[in-house]
Amino acid sequence: MRLITLCILLIFIGSGLAAGQSREKNSAGEKTMITENSLEEDTNTKIFPVPVTNNRFTITSDKAFTFVRLTNIIGQETTREKYNYPRNRAEISFSNVQKGIYLVTIEFEDKTRTVKKILIDSP
Repeated sequence: MRLITLCILLIFIGSGLAAGQSREKNSAGEKTMITENSLEEDTNTKIFPVPVTNNRFTITSDKAFTFVRLTNIIGQETTREKYNYPRNRAEISFSNVQKGIYLVTIEFEDKTRTVKKILIDSP
């Protein structure tokens, strides 16, 4: 299991997703590379506690965010929170999640996104 997780993590790093890049199609159907927030901007978004325990964690940010998604390392969505009003702090609760590495995607009010890695220690 650890070997599989390590291989998947290496695939993410090799494809540029870990560096905050994603590929999207524009209106003409052409693939374009989109670079997410730079590391300098990203230092203002924090997730705690890490490792995550008790099936919840808190997100704080200088920029207001409207959407949070928690996915496991193979891309399966486990939790999704959409907020009608932008906020700078939110507590995310979840259930039925196994121990492991997860990705938290945070979408800000200005439609930029950042992805953070977290470790969930206890189910």
